Amino acid sequence: MSLTAVLASGFALRFAVPTLLPHISHSLAATPQISTPIDSFRSIREAVYFLQNGMDAYDGGLVHHPPLLVAIFRVLSELLGPWSEVAFNFLFAAVDVGVAIKLTNLNRWYNQHQSKKTKSQFTAFSDALVASLYLFNPLMVLTNWAHSTQPISYFLIVESIAQVLVDKNAYRGAISLAVASYLSYSPLYLLFPLLALTYMASGRGSWGREVVVQCSAIFVASLSMLMLLSFALTASQDFVFQCYWPVMSFSKIAPNMGLWWYLFTEMFDFFTPLYKGIFNLYSFVFIVPLTIRLYEPASSPKIGDSFLAMVLCCLWVSFTKPYPVVGDLGFILSMLPIFKNTVIPRTKFLPLTMLMLIVCLLLAPIFYYCWIVLGNGNSNFFYSMNLVWAGVHVLLFLDLIWGRLVYDYVQINQVKDTESIRLTQM
Repeated sequence: MSLTAVLASGFALRFAVPTLLPHISHSLAATPQISTPIDSFRSIREAVYFLQNGMDAYDGGLVHHPPLLVAIFRVLSELLGPWSEVAFNFLFAAVDVGVAIKLTNLNRWYNQHQSKKTKSQFTAFSDALVASLYLFNPLMVLTNWAHSTQPISYFLIVESIAQVLVDKNAYRGAISLAVASYLSYSPLYLLFPLLALTYMASGRGSWGREVVVQCSAIFVASLSMLMLLSFALTASQDFVFQCYWPVMSFSKIAPNMGLWWYLFTEMFDFFTPLYKGIFNLYSFVFIVPLTIRLYEPASSPKIGDSFLAMVLCCLWVSFTKPYPVVGDLGFILSMLPIFKNTVIPRTKFLPLTMLMLIVCLLLAPIFYYCWIVLGNGNSNFFYSMNLVWAGVHVLLFLDLIWGRLVYDYVQINQVKDTESIRLTQM
């Protein structure tokens, strides 16, 4: 199947189903595995309704989307009237197709880059296959059908990476990441690995440092401009306390696939501020050392993988964020085929990780139903699957790091018989 056919099929799947069966989007939007209060499309509907009736959208604690995003959906709703639902289906389908296209571009770039580094000829997966693994990933399809705003963030993140590596325009990459950070806060943690990618792609040296400084300034300026426009639009700073403060303070406790909600439900109030600070620190404390460890040094061009560092940082953010959805991990899994020739052949636990993932995805909705609907279970049932979900992240994280370290060892020592090599981490 050609790339065009895959893209068309993926678009049709995302557009036709919610258009013909609109109740699917409403049902999925109420599912904690797929949508949270922070990224829910129902929250945008509430905001649009408030604004159309002359009320403050951020008075009441129901809306957690930034003002500019709400304004865009309000304009579409007023312009298109009864056709707005169809337009929203089209928009979210187009966003996911855009992500798939960017992933195919990154797949080609990465394998060409690694071939040049190692002076070997790598054969990458076809563009159609890479796009298929994203567009027909059930986790991504469900997230898209729920109209969660997370796919917009995925597009902006992958766009920022593609701008730096493929299009060689680091400035647009910084702007894309700034917009992603404005929409959902968590992409803010990806600034450091993106700057490392920028420095590597710019040829290092004094020019590379200058580009990094300029990109940092553009990121800050873009994010500041978005915040100022939001303030001008609402004439209030309330949106800050409704859009970003709940993510940092976890003030809106709701069951989801993350680790935060259960702990802070059971914790004494006296300890809550301390552990909220620790959890926020834990969300980004490993980003910098991970990026530095996997950076591609000019002195040893065969080792390191700054692109893998970016992917691992995305995985870490998915693991530690307070309001995750299944699409966060699905987005990471869709990028793994890019590492066909480097990391994936040297991983150890991918079959075990995939089995854990399948068990978690099957049992999480069942346990949630037993707890909330039937009442014959309790929160421990559902949270046990959250722990398994976290275990999937940890196993995948460690496995990918180990695969890259083994690959670097093989390159440095020019090991020929890679099938029988046995390495132990000391």
